[in-house]
Amino acid sequence: MQALPSLPSTLQQLQSPPTQLYFLGDVGLLDSVPKIAIIGTRKPNTYTQTYTTLLAKSLANIGAIIVSGGALGTDIIAHSAALPKTICVLPTSLDRFYPASNAKIIQAIADQGLLLSEYASNPNPQRHDFLHRNRLIVALSDIVIIPQADRFSGSLASANLCTKLGKPIFVLSHRIGESLGTQDLLAQERASAITDIEAFTQAIALRFDLKAQEVLEDDELLDFARSNPTFEEAFARFGEKVLEYELMGKITRENGRVIISGI
Repeated sequence: MQALPSLPSTLQQLQSPPTQLYFLGDVGLLDSVPKIAIIGTRKPNTYTQTYTTLLAKSLANIGAIIVSGGALGTDIIAHSAALPKTICVLPTSLDRFYPASNAKIIQAIADQGLLLSEYASNPNPQRHDFLHRNRLIVALSDIVIIPQADRFSGSLASANLCTKLGKPIFVLSHRIGESLGTQDLLAQERASAITDIEAFTQAIALRFDLKAQEVLEDDELLDFARSNPTFEEAFARFGEKVLEYELMGKITRENGRVIISGI
């Protein structure tokens, strides 16, 4: 663990910027543009899991850096899909990966991406530490995406900071009665809806003058899993490969259906 020699200039916008930032990994990612935060609920539904994965992969493919907080659910799904083009801001010091259930992915971020913390020693985070972490995620990012959030969630506190700092907010479109926090942001005209992943990615590429840096892997099984088939349907079509992908963590089973895994 080392300390950055100076703070990123974007953090100076904050009312109370950190006195220091500690890091593990590739600090060069801080100079990359754009940095796009993807944050949201710890319990995303299957639709959100699928489209957060596609969104993070698509944005990383054009060179965007995905910033999030390493939390369960939306955060870790976004990190996993974007590796190595991802920055994780922890609510703990860097001698403890939190939450422990995500330690494997967080270690991969330390090895391939970038971990940040404002704490030299803070192994047991308190409630306010998560809010402090979220302010850094917002301030570091050029754009903030909230795929799914309930009313009164921490993600909406981050949305308030976005508004204060003039950061554009985007959300996934949801059915009536779902993700009421992001639905409120749309109703208040504080956020824009993402209705087409490819079109959104192309708009970001155009805005920041980016080009695709690599071709995404053509994976027939993962393409099939995006429709959330039953396990029996997937196994009938792909056989033992389904079990192999499950062991590798690429897919998982939820209520008898196959989904693309966030871990």
